[in-house]
Formats: sequence, structure tokens, C-alpha cells
Amino acid sequence: MKKESFTGRWGFILAAAGSAIGLGNVWRFPYYCGQYGGLSFILMYLFVLLVICNPLMVAEIALGRASKSNFIDAYQVVGQRAGVKHLKLWSFCGGWMALIGLLMIVSFYFLVAGWVLFYFLETINHHLFTLSESGFAEEFNHLTQSFSVQYVSGCFFLLTTALIVAAGVKQGIEKASKYAMPVLFLIFILLSVRSLTLSNAEEGIKFLTHIDWKFFGFTENGFAPMMLFDTFVAALGQAFISLSLGFGVLLVYGSYFSAKENLFKAAYQIEIFDTVAAILSAIIILPAIFAVGLSPSSGPGLTFISLPMVFQQLSGGYYWGLAFYLLLIIATLTSTISVFEAMTNLFMDKLKFTRFGAVSLVLLLSGVGFTAVTVSFSGLWEIKILGRDIFSLFDYLSSTYTIAIVSLTMALFVGYKAMKQIMYNIRKSAPVTTVFTRYFLFTLRVLAPLGLVLLLVLAFEKVLS
Repeated sequence: MKKESFTGRWGFILAAAGSAIGLGNVWRFPYYCGQYGGLSFILMYLFVLLVICNPLMVAEIALGRASKSNFIDAYQVVGQRAGVKHLKLWSFCGGWMALIGLLMIVSFYFLVAGWVLFYFLETINHHLFTLSESGFAEEFNHLTQSFSVQYVSGCFFLLTTALIVAAGVKQGIEKASKYAMPVLFLIFILLSVRSLTLSNAEEGIKFLTHIDWKFFGFTENGFAPMMLFDTFVAALGQAFISLSLGFGVLLVYGSYFSAKENLFKAAYQIEIFDTVAAILSAIIILPAIFAVGLSPSSGPGLTFISLPMVFQQLSGGYYWGLAFYLLLIIATLTSTISVFEAMTNLFMDKLKFTRFGAVSLVLLLSGVGFTAVTVSFSGLWEIKILGRDIFSLFDYLSSTYTIAIVSLTMALFVGYKAMKQIMYNIRKSAPVTTVFTRYFLFTLRVLAPLGLVLLLVLAFEKVLS
């Protein structure tokens, strides 16, 4: 079966940027900014992005392009050329672990996607604008306890995603991204401007432009390294989730990317799109939160409890609410498409399925996982594993352990075992300086492994405590 491909560099960039720009940007990044000191978190995020994530992103895309394979067999294909031993172990840690992570993600991600659709519909019918101040929390609690509402809403996203991926790389994924991304950024810009022009938004702007040094460990009682490590790990985890690193998605998209296109430019442009979207999300949400006197550190509830309160108090809040939840719908859909495609590509390669057959299998597996998560989370059937409901467990494992193990494996594989093959692939389309080569090697061999090991150690420490 002939390998599918994007029509050009912008098809790849928009699809990969669409994968990156999801709930991680619009839902998670703003409340992390609220919890870790606004500009303090943004600066740490940018540091992690430039120093650690950029080389990893280039490596993952190049690994996919060099292998022209799925995220499991890529290690086998490139490893055989490089004479690497123990390829089954590399494939397990870098590939099969990615599959486990993806299966967990599709199981809980569609639940949150269903919340987004529910709030969009509740905005359309004006119900959100009839609630009292305490009613917003009650509305969210009612939603999360309703199996039927969450399940039907999530299934809409499941089926829509499956239909787009079934249409193929060019006619489905690339075309959807080309239409969705301009609309996405138009809404980002409009909402950002509106948020900045709110009365009393100055406090939010000040929060986003002020460095709180305690999050870098500089407290009144002296240097606190654990505070610095906590901020670093939060920024590192957010960057990986935001850029879709460590899930095999960029590797698969890289396998569709032409060897003639400049990989460096593509990676930088994806990172720029993603970072701009994340910062615009913070600009949209945090000044608006301050404008109505709410706490910026209220966590995940910012999107589903605090923001509806903001829209209720805004002039024209109905239309701004519609625009915001439409933004979330588009961002969510572009991300679910990439996750579906990564697994579809795997099943087409490994099981020799047609695209329709592979999509059907992914739909079945996602549906089973999504059903289990929704049953557990809604309390319809009390399922607890390690003291957590399935939603919390899958979210925690996939956003910490699987991405760390997969990314660590990829960094070590490319950095120590397959550097010549990867650099050869990169040089096909872009000049590579000696300075970049040294930086690339040092990051993959030292910086990235240290950061990822720290992420794993602190995650274990939290579990034990």
C-alpha cells in the first residue's frame, strides 16, 4: 500500500499545529499560569520549549520521516540501518508505550470534549446566563454526574473525528486543518482583544507581565529548590502535552512529510503557532478572571465554572461565550484527529488493514475506553484503581509516565544510536551547522534525559507521599 503524504510543508505545519493546539493550550495552560505566577510560568515554559523540546521535536519528526513508518516500527527500520541491538526493547519503550498512552488519552479526552460541546450548547440556548453565582459550580457538578449527557456529547466528537480521519491524510486531516486553523486564530485574536479591553482587566495584565520569583525558588526564607523543580516539571509536562511530544503523533505526521521540505522551518513554525495560541489563551482567560474579581489559581474549573460567570457579566457576553466554546471545539477536534490518525497509521501498517478498517478498530477501542471512563467518572459504577477513578488515573499516567518514558527512549535512541541516520535525513532539506549539531547532541544525550528523569522522580515522589 502506497504511503500517504501531505501536499506540502503548510499542509504538514497546519496539521501538526492543529495537533499541538488543543485543550492543553486553551484549558490547561491558563490555569497553570494562574497557579505558577503568570509570567514566571510563561518564562519557564519558553525556556523548556527552546532548550529541551525543540531538539526533541526535530528528532521525532525526523525519525518518522527517515523511517516512513508507524511509531512502533520506526525504531526497527532506522535501528536496522544503524546496526542497533535490542530493537524489540527500543520498540517497546518508544512505540508500544506510546500506544498505551494514546489508548488512555482517547479514553478520557473525549469525556472533556463532551463537556466543551455541552457548554457550547448551553450557551446557545442561553441557559448559562440564567444561573446564579453558586449555580455555575452546581451546573458543572450535575454535568459530571450525568452519564448520558457526557456520553452522548463525547460520542459526537468520536464519530466526527473518525469520519475526518477515514477521509485520508489529504482529503480529511489536511483539508480539515486548513479550514480550522485560520478560524481558530481569528477567534483567538478577537477574544484576546476583547479581554484586554475589559474594565479592571489591568490586574490580569499585570499578573501576566510580573515575575513572581518564588516560583524560581527565591523565597523570603532563602532558596527553595523544590519550588523551582515543581515549576520546571509543570512547564516541562505542559510543553510535552502542548506540542504532542511523546505520543507518536509527530512521528507519524513526520512519516507523511516530504524529504524535500525544510524540517527546521516546519518545527519552528509549529512551535510558534502553538506558543502564540497558549499565550493568547492566557490573555483571553486571566484578565477576564481578574476583571470580575475571581481567583486566577482556581485550577481546571477556570474554563467550566469561572469563565461562564465572566460571560454572564460581559456586555455581549452571549456572543463572546459562543466564540470561546467554538474555539474550544475546534481546538479539541484538531487534537483528537491527530491521536486517531497515529493509531490508524499503526493498524494499517501492522495489521494490513484498509484505512476504513483501521479507523473502525480505533473507533471501537476508543469507544470501549471512553465508556469505561465515563461510567467510572460519573459514578454510575464505582471503579477505583490505586485510589483513583479511571479518568484521573489515565490522565495522570498518560500526561506523566508514558510521555516521559517514550520521550526518554526517543532521546537516547536518536542521541546515542541513530544520530548519523537522523542527521542525514535532516541535511537532505536543510543546512546543519556544527553549533546546532553539538546543541542537538547535548540536549538529546544529557539535558532531555535529565529533565525527563526528574519528571519521573518527582511524579513517583508525589505518589509515595
